[in-house]
Amino acid sequence: MSKVTESKIEELAREKMEGKSYSTIRDELSESGMTDSEITNLIRQVGERVLSQTIKQASPDRAQQWYRSGLVLAVIGLILTIAFNAGIILKNLPAMVIYSPFIAGILVMAYGRYQQKKQSAPSETGTGAIRRKRPYK
Repeated sequence: MSKVTESKIEELAREKMEGKSYSTIRDELSESGMTDSEITNLIRQVGERVLSQTIKQASPDRAQQWYRSGLVLAVIGLILTIAFNAGIILKNLPAMVIYSPFIAGILVMAYGRYQQKKQSAPSETGTGAIRRKRPYK
């Protein structure tokens, strides 16, 4: 059974993300002399790598969108609150209805910030660097 390196998995994952199909990758690997079980295992690892890279690439934009949407909602709520307290608009509505967009905007901003912080500290699924260098008995 041949040892497949991380660089080979990265290369195949990059090719897959560029649009190459799994069947083409499978054909190339079978031509290189790998067994079917090795190819299946390698394709599974490539699929997991592609999925994790796709999630990592898409998520920062989504968290930023949540934060910006919350900011816009909070600013609109703040403008409505100031206009309500000044007696300019919506005098007959309860105050909670007026304050709701501001509070919701703050909550959405907090959620977006939470998502950004959650993404900035990714956790590896494998063993750490110290474990790889000095395995404990």
